[in-house]
Amino acid sequence: MVIDGETVYYVDRAGGEVWKVDIKSKEATQITKKDWRPEGHGYYRVYQLSNGDLFFTCGPSRHNLYIQILPEGSDGPPQKINEAIDEGPAISRTDMKIVWTPDQQVIYSGNIGYENGKPSIKNKKLIIDNDSVIVDGIKYDGILEPQNFIRPKEEVFTWTQYGNTEAGLFTSEVMGYNLSTGQMINFSKSPNQYSEPEGIFPDGEYTLIECDRHSMKGIKQIDIYKIKLDGTGQDMERLTFFNDLEGYKGSNPVVSDDGKMMVFQAAYAKDDAGVGCGIYLFDLEEWGKLKKRQSKS
Repeated sequence: MVIDGETVYYVDRAGGEVWKVDIKSKEATQITKKDWRPEGHGYYRVYQLSNGDLFFTCGPSRHNLYIQILPEGSDGPPQKINEAIDEGPAISRTDMKIVWTPDQQVIYSGNIGYENGKPSIKNKKLIIDNDSVIVDGIKYDGILEPQNFIRPKEEVFTWTQYGNTEAGLFTSEVMGYNLSTGQMINFSKSPNQYSEPEGIFPDGEYTLIECDRHSMKGIKQIDIYKIKLDGTGQDMERLTFFNDLEGYKGSNPVVSDDGKMMVFQAAYAKDDAGVGCGIYLFDLEEWGKLKKRQSKS
């Protein structure tokens, strides 16, 4: 999902269609069409590039995808970039930078460029190899997934380092990588906790995460938290409480470009990652005001 303050772009299901919904009117419009891809292929992610074009990931499964670019204002069809992509990339909101993984083992960086109107990825560079992820003296062996550039400078992006505890519980850490220095940082420092970064705040100080801190029962028992990107992993705040109801969870949060709203989905706890049963808006400004009133009472 992506939210620009007026419109929410979303995929109606894994391998489905891309839609947009007007926040004020709640009117939903389908963007993609079945004849835009081969039989058996569907859409898994939608992003908006800094130039206004839409960026889709499309393919037969969430781990076997390619890129389509739909120019702003175009009725399609989109143009395909023949670059393998797994899950979703990190997309810049200020320029045409992109980082992605083709297999959850390595991460590349590059720039989306156009020649005679045809998009492609320029300056492709391998930046992270999962065989050499060592942070704070700890060697990580699980799979990885890029998430978001940290604004406003966007020199650092967040990525998820997945792993397992000795008891076999699936976990994740909020990691960061500096594109200029190559430095890696563990923002969450939660080896026994599920902490997957999602939407990021425009000031770059906080990111939203899917987290099981309240239950410590893994990826199926998560809600949405806010964590400060100061490298301590201590400043965390829970924002949703769907998981307090048996059988439910909150997931996949995205922050609006102005930082005033969050859009996320409710889901059944048993569902696979990314599967939801409703999209909700969360007024972050009103939440902040409510907390101030409560602190004074």
